[in-house]
Amino acid sequence: MYERGNELWSLALAARDARRVAEGLQGSGTFDMGDPWALAPDGRYLALVRNAEGQAALSFVALPGGRPQVVARYPGRIDALYWSHDAAQVAFVINRRDERTGDLLEASLRLYNVARQREVTLYQETFTDPSTVRQEMWLEGWVPGNGALYVAQAMDRTDDPGTLYALDAASGQFRLISSDYSLKGGQAVSPAVSRVLLRGRSTGRTSPLYVARAAPDGTLSDIALLSPEDWIVGAVAWRPDGQEVVAERLEAEAHGTFAGHLWLLAPGGSEPRQLTTDPSFREEQPVWTADGRQIIFGRWLAAQPQPAGLWAWDSSTAEVTLLDEAGVRPQAAGKVR
Repeated sequence: MYERGNELWSLALAARDARRVAEGLQGSGTFDMGDPWALAPDGRYLALVRNAEGQAALSFVALPGGRPQVVARYPGRIDALYWSHDAAQVAFVINRRDERTGDLLEASLRLYNVARQREVTLYQETFTDPSTVRQEMWLEGWVPGNGALYVAQAMDRTDDPGTLYALDAASGQFRLISSDYSLKGGQAVSPAVSRVLLRGRSTGRTSPLYVARAAPDGTLSDIALLSPEDWIVGAVAWRPDGQEVVAERLEAEAHGTFAGHLWLLAPGGSEPRQLTTDPSFREEQPVWTADGRQIIFGRWLAAQPQPAGLWAWDSSTAEVTLLDEAGVRPQAAGKVR
């Protein structure tokens, strides 16, 4: 699944069969992130949100061939969706703000069970008193095992990098995880090996990648560097079997710009391997196919924020192939159906 302009398209790689699934996404296909969407790990459903005029509409599409069906509307905005690893539930945070001042008025975290068509509110807080300390919440991902979610809380509209918690998916109880680390962007959790990819609090001009073991309650242990310490790492993705990680490495260039290429990292300690090198492009949002044989990613022109297509890197040949000249921001099912 990937963005193509303001549309979402599905692509069956073996047959190179591309089909439009949804349209009308706001801001998609541009350099800025648009309406959020998420493909279920088993590839059976697509969840998507349309944010417009102070409301968020949550929809699902049954795949293949279904049409978007709106299941709920909420006052406020939804910025991210995360499927549980068993593809049973979608988690999302709704933030409602004052239209005039932008102050956070209410934040809630909810779970929607697709099969049961049932919604549960795990967390909700309303900020009405002007003296109330407003804490913004955002989702980081599901803990391996589906029993909890990683969330971060920070002072609203400040430079506070936030504190990482695990929120129990049954009771809604918080567990403090770390004030020093948060989950990396992309596919940072591997349910196959119960490991997570982390970033530390900013240490100047570098942002290396860390790996840690994750217990069912979200507790982290054995935190260790995965990338070289002087790297700046962008989005990441675990191979479905949890044996390798693909990562964007950002390298500073003149005039405050960055070159971005893909590298392969392994928790076992092998040397990093560079996968893409073309200086004309900047690669972003890599994902693995379910069989672990290919990495799908978007490209942008290095000289300007213009999309340069959806591409695939093949592990057997190390060749890079263009899939769709207008595609960007892919997601892939993590299981073979």
